[in-house]
Amino acid sequence: MRAFWEDAKGIFETARGATESGSPDCDLAILIGAQGQIQMLEATGWALAGLLAEHGAKTAYRVTRDRGQVWLEGRSGSDTCLLRSESPATAARNLLAFHTSPPLAPALQRPRPELLTEGSGGPACHPMVEA
Repeated sequence: MRAFWEDAKGIFETARGATESGSPDCDLAILIGAQGQIQMLEATGWALAGLLAEHGAKTAYRVTRDRGQVWLEGRSGSDTCLLRSESPATAARNLLAFHTSPPLAPALQRPRPELLTEGSGGPACHPMVEA
């Protein structure tokens, strides 16, 4: 199992490096057979389970690089992994959106206590000010 995770990490880091150096987008599979043989092929349209079954591999990794993002999906027996990185532009956009997001929707805000007048059954003319 340790080799599965180490290989996944190494493949993922290599794919991230290729993206950062400007290599074109891709969708490829890396298959490892029972005897350790390695096969690389185009993965578009394939699920990992299908690749494993079709090629008789014991381990499969699918690497997708698309617009600066990298995904790695791996499977070996009952072990699975999914690694994902965002492009620097996407990460920056997400951080800025978090800090400049509009206030919470009214349904999600804390209720504000209101002063009730005796016998009115409703709020007074002036809501209480929170401290």
